Amino acid sequence: MSHLPHAENYRSDIDGLRAIAVSAVVIHHAFPELFPGGFIGVDIFFVISGYLISSIILDNLARNRFSFADFYARRVKRIFPALFLVLAATLVYGWFVLGPLEYKAVGKHALAGSFFVSNFAFWQEAGYFDASAVEKPLLHLWSLAIEEQFYMFWPLVLVVLHRVGQPKRIWIAALLLASLAFNLWLVRLDDPNPAFYNPLGRFWEMMMGAFLAASRPAPGAPQASNARAQWLSTAGVLLMAAVMVQLDPERRFPGGWAFAGTLATCLMIAAGPAGWFNRYVLSSKPMVWIGLISYPLYLWHWPLLAYPHIEHGGVPPVLHQVGWVLLAVLLAWLTYRLVETPIRFGHWRQWRFTTVALSAGVAMTGLTGFTIYKQDGQPERLQRMAARQSGQDGTPEQIQALIQTLSSKGGRPAIIEGWRDGDCMLDYKLPASHYKPFCVEQKRPLVFLWGDSHAGSLYPGFKALQDSGKYNFGLGERTAAICPPILGIDPRPLCKSLNDDTIRVIRETKPDIVVLYAWWHEGKVKGRYKDTSGLEPTVAELKKAGVKRIVLLGAVPYWREDLPKLLLKVWREQQRIPLRLGDEYLDRHVKAATAEMRQRAAAMGIEFISGMDYFCNRQGCLTRMEPGSAEPLSYDYGHLTLPAVKYYVEQIAPLILKP
Repeated sequence: MSHLPHAENYRSDIDGLRAIAVSAVVIHHAFPELFPGGFIGVDIFFVISGYLISSIILDNLARNRFSFADFYARRVKRIFPALFLVLAATLVYGWFVLGPLEYKAVGKHALAGSFFVSNFAFWQEAGYFDASAVEKPLLHLWSLAIEEQFYMFWPLVLVVLHRVGQPKRIWIAALLLASLAFNLWLVRLDDPNPAFYNPLGRFWEMMMGAFLAASRPAPGAPQASNARAQWLSTAGVLLMAAVMVQLDPERRFPGGWAFAGTLATCLMIAAGPAGWFNRYVLSSKPMVWIGLISYPLYLWHWPLLAYPHIEHGGVPPVLHQVGWVLLAVLLAWLTYRLVETPIRFGHWRQWRFTTVALSAGVAMTGLTGFTIYKQDGQPERLQRMAARQSGQDGTPEQIQALIQTLSSKGGRPAIIEGWRDGDCMLDYKLPASHYKPFCVEQKRPLVFLWGDSHAGSLYPGFKALQDSGKYNFGLGERTAAICPPILGIDPRPLCKSLNDDTIRVIRETKPDIVVLYAWWHEGKVKGRYKDTSGLEPTVAELKKAGVKRIVLLGAVPYWREDLPKLLLKVWREQQRIPLRLGDEYLDRHVKAATAEMRQRAAAMGIEFISGMDYFCNRQGCLTRMEPGSAEPLSYDYGHLTLPAVKYYVEQIAPLILKP
């Protein structure tokens, strides 16, 4: 993502190519439905970086002028100024608008970003209950981390090859193929995150550029013919266009698609300034201008898009998105003119302590992020105000306890509290063999929970009902994240096999009651359960298996965003946390989906229970069980907390376990 516009062999067409890369990424992030394949721009950046940096290293080695100290000093002056500004601005703005848990996460990501390990941080966090990408203002630093990790060892590789007299192209090709093969193996795994974040599976993209740099004609050697330049330029443009049109986030990536995008980039670079597209399009003044500001634009655009999404509780209006993109362009230009240019090419360039000062500044932002992380996002910002609040929402002490909970408790540990996670509720990485024998009890009558994580979240309620002695029943559970109880579909890897195994167990155990529950309208929100038409054939299979009663559960209150975030926003705006919130705070599909599932259950001749009926009335839906409660109804958009699920199951027990 770096470039050297004033280098000795400067090529304006490469700046234009960089403009294509950054424009693709920014448009994709601002309008993902308009340009779903734009994320290939990051891979274009990798190739350009590998080409330019390797060219500089190889040229300096040929002249016996290469210095590690000089190389890394140049990297610091290139990378750190804009990075420092973006990290600092993200931390400062987050202090005003983020809740403690969100701010704590930003602090952690600032620390990772300042030390170029963001890819490992986000890889470690990835999972079903991880926050969505657009709720992480520093997520885009994963690519910068991989690039800098590459340049920690790459100069040493080239220096060793140079000193021992080994053919550089052959060794670069060998390393490239090894990294590419590793990436292709990772892409075949069920978990997409290693292929995306593992640096060893990404280094080949920079090596594509490095191989191109090592293949350049020697100084004074004949250059490529004009016809060859035209052919390479045309082939590169057509291949790049095809990749951008055909690529979308649902395809396995990086793998073959990234190889096609990086190959197209290599063809366009290899064409040289004489290629028609390079000369007339890439070298045009508007394209070069965008290319010159591409690095700060890449850094600025994502926080500017992520923060409005967090504050808005969803995708902001189109005109707002356009405004944020234009602001990113303005900030990128100001950063380039007022900060980058003086440091790299102006009077600050020769200052002895520039490199040290920049390194210290970025390190300080990282340490500030670490402090924020260790202080749990500084919840005292909200608790001081809560101490003065009282009224119908509870006493000051109760409100303060609720604010404390909302500020400090959340994420996966809070959501799955009481679940049989990893035993009877499987994450998306685990096959059916991980279900434990105790997931299905022998006791009768047997109530069998089948569904996704929402069905799994009901287990603590049924367990509490068992322990209370009010009802005598056995309990079975086979649930899995992102896997509704619908035979024949595979919204994520392993789901079909999990459901096939579950119907086998049902045929063997013949439960008295099967409870079906899932995020039925997930396809309208996330797009993974796009087709639920297989529910009716699944119910038919259950009846054929001898199940006496089938109960279909509709949704409990699902919110437009995580409920703790909603409550903190409402509290900041209104200085109160209402016991109930109206329809404007709910997932906009939940009521229509409930009505649809009620009709489908009636048509199938099975029973239906709506969770909305037990938590909502004309005044709105409960945000917690009572005014003095210190726990919300959910720690995310809709999985019930322990108090809520115990209440819910106790309420619906007479309908499920009726004589």
